[in-house]
Amino acid sequence: MEKREKLKVKFRQATKVDVDGLVVLEKSVWGDGAANREQIESRINVFPQGNIIAIYDQQIVGYVSFQCVDNVAESPEFSWAEITDNGMIVNSHKPNGKYLYGINLSVSHSMNGQNLSLDLFLFVWANLILNNRKGAFLGSRIPCFSSYKKRNPEISAEEYICLKRNGHAYDPELRIYGKDGLKPVKVLPNYFPDPKSLNYGVLIYRNNPFYNLPFRKLWAYIIGEIPSIRNKFIIKKKIKK
Repeated sequence: MEKREKLKVKFRQATKVDVDGLVVLEKSVWGDGAANREQIESRINVFPQGNIIAIYDQQIVGYVSFQCVDNVAESPEFSWAEITDNGMIVNSHKPNGKYLYGINLSVSHSMNGQNLSLDLFLFVWANLILNNRKGAFLGSRIPCFSSYKKRNPEISAEEYICLKRNGHAYDPELRIYGKDGLKPVKVLPNYFPDPKSLNYGVLIYRNNPFYNLPFRKLWAYIIGEIPSIRNKFIIKKKIKK
């Protein structure tokens, strides 16, 4: 298979003028499960820094949103609606929380093969470092669990998330997050409606290796600039050719 050319994508914090484009992106990616206008506007109002978008050819092609929370690993089981205040984050965002929690990640299908998810996560890590938070949580899908369980009905969700393929997580979504350093913490039954995951979610976590260390502003800047630096390198490489 021919490798796709890396496109020059720009990243910035979302504002209210982006809401229309975000609604279109969400609908194209998630259909009926998409974030609606009210949810997106509320997230931007409550925690503007927690909304990062990717733009290509004047179109929004990627969106990651997150909030601040306390240590949810110590919390009883919860659903996505409970941990995000139904996606509004009015009551779930904790300004002084020492952890980040991923609300959603949406990438246009036109960006397949661009590693845009990982680029968007770099901005989450930059926020994590800059504001000296201990780590980041996310609720992951396990979209191959349903088909695997049909062939192996005795397996539990806890056993499934431990399966490996070539040294990495068997499930493709956990595998992607694992490459970015996120590790499973616990299974969350009835996390959100998702037949492919049998409605399970997996709480995953990555700690902040720079927590309480000096020069956090410098490291946050460097990490946040990685996608732009890579794009500039690609452009220069093309010019040399």
